[in-house]
Amino acid sequence: MRVIAGSCKGQRLVAPPGADTRPTSDRVKTIIFDLIGDRTNNALTLDLFAGCGSLGIEALSRGAKAVDFVESSRAAAFAIQKNLQATHLDNHARVIIRDAFRFLERGRPEEKYDLALVDPPYGAGLAEQTLRALCRHERLAKGGWVLIEESARVKEIGAPASLQLVKQRLAGETALYFFEAR
Repeated sequence: MRVIAGSCKGQRLVAPPGADTRPTSDRVKTIIFDLIGDRTNNALTLDLFAGCGSLGIEALSRGAKAVDFVESSRAAAFAIQKNLQATHLDNHARVIIRDAFRFLERGRPEEKYDLALVDPPYGAGLAEQTLRALCRHERLAKGGWVLIEESARVKEIGAPASLQLVKQRLAGETALYFFEAR
């Protein structure tokens, strides 16, 4: 697993030990960021269910202004910190050890994210729940994008009316959903 493009291209990333974290493969990450395009430029970004932080670090490497990494596992948060230090991107990031839903509920209400990268455990119904929470707590800037990474076995993700599905792709066993905040 590595940074695909940008200022940290080629930098290897570490994952926490154990099977609790499922890092996004380089192939899927390439597809994600090809579809996101230049929306990372100067974007305030949220990496929810951050795991080892590979999606948020990729966004920083490609020009995001700052990334909030939200992860409930201390071991995964430690891996994020190591990866941020190795890429020298730690001064553009906050690592928050907290449940994603508690963060959305209690985070800074004035912060509106331009890009939210959401990679919850597959098949647990957390994708739809996260979309509802992002909207309910008004955490997205108007025109902001949300990426949901989910199992390809999940055929559809319901979203609140304030989000519009703009792109959808299959990448092997992974389904990618891109929503825009209206």
